[in-house]
Amino acid sequence: MFIKRLVLILLFLLAPIAALASSDAAHPVSPEQALQMLSEGNLRFSLGQSTHPNTSFSRRLVTTTDGQAPFATVIACSDSRVPVEILFDQGVGDLFVIKVAGNVADTDEIGSAEYGVDHLGTPVLMVLGHTYCGAVTAVTTGAEVHGSIPKLVDNIVPAVEKAKHEHPGAEQAELINAAIEANVWQSVDDIMTKSHAIAERAAAGKVVVVGAIYDILTGKVRIIERAEAAPAAAHAAPEAHAEAAATGKETAAHDDKAPAEKHAEPAKAEKKAEEHAAPAAKDAAHDEKAAAHAEEGSSGGGFGFFSFVIFVLLLIGAVFILDKKVLNPEEK
Repeated sequence: MFIKRLVLILLFLLAPIAALASSDAAHPVSPEQALQMLSEGNLRFSLGQSTHPNTSFSRRLVTTTDGQAPFATVIACSDSRVPVEILFDQGVGDLFVIKVAGNVADTDEIGSAEYGVDHLGTPVLMVLGHTYCGAVTAVTTGAEVHGSIPKLVDNIVPAVEKAKHEHPGAEQAELINAAIEANVWQSVDDIMTKSHAIAERAAAGKVVVVGAIYDILTGKVRIIERAEAAPAAAHAAPEAHAEAAATGKETAAHDDKAPAEKHAEPAKAEKKAEEHAAPAAKDAAHDEKAAAHAEEGSSGGGFGFFSFVIFVLLLIGAVFILDKKVLNPEEK
């Protein structure tokens, strides 16, 4: 009798512990490592040296049985020329991707980002804009749009107005590029002002929020910095934010002050791309480091699944003992 009661007590004590054990576990990849993995993967892609990691059956099996543990949440444009996992040379379960025209951040996108950041615990949240963005171009040039598109692109309007205000008299191509970058920061600000969960995790140093631009011609992603201090709601972000962003920029080997013409004139962008072919000799070392990080990242996320199984088994055991000892004490 004493042993059975002891077992019952242990079941009730262990069940909530097992359920809570994986609720807020630290991600095995740090924000700095995650940004480095993104930068190195993009470098491989842009140089035509993609390794296509984590695409095997064993990877699919692991992510099915152990659950997903992506190391970055990315809000990107729906444009077919922006294949997020491919341009970062990542595989199954590596990135939590949210795609929407104009990479805007409205209710659906913010809720999805909260799932990636707050529930899955990704250490990086990136808003990824891109050159030649049709949605931003349409708003900038005043193109006529129909159906549900006006309600979609109304999130882009403030960014375009800001770009026009800051670049009076700019040529259309330059203005569009400025609006593309301003639109990335508009989405970042929308996220940070409307999502308490993400803002709190940023303030606690659990996630780094960055903006970036993908050049659809060169294949390069450039992590950007805003020219002015961001609104207060977004800037409970820790010092690690700035340090990680700087690390990502250096590793990616992109110019911080790339001219607007780079995006507007493909010929110039091609010449710029050739300049980045020089570090090809260093790629082997980069690839080895990235592979090591990817291996480390893929090992996370399994504990949640098994703790859930244990929790269910414990509950079944508790119900069985209660049935035998409490509800039917005389049954033999």
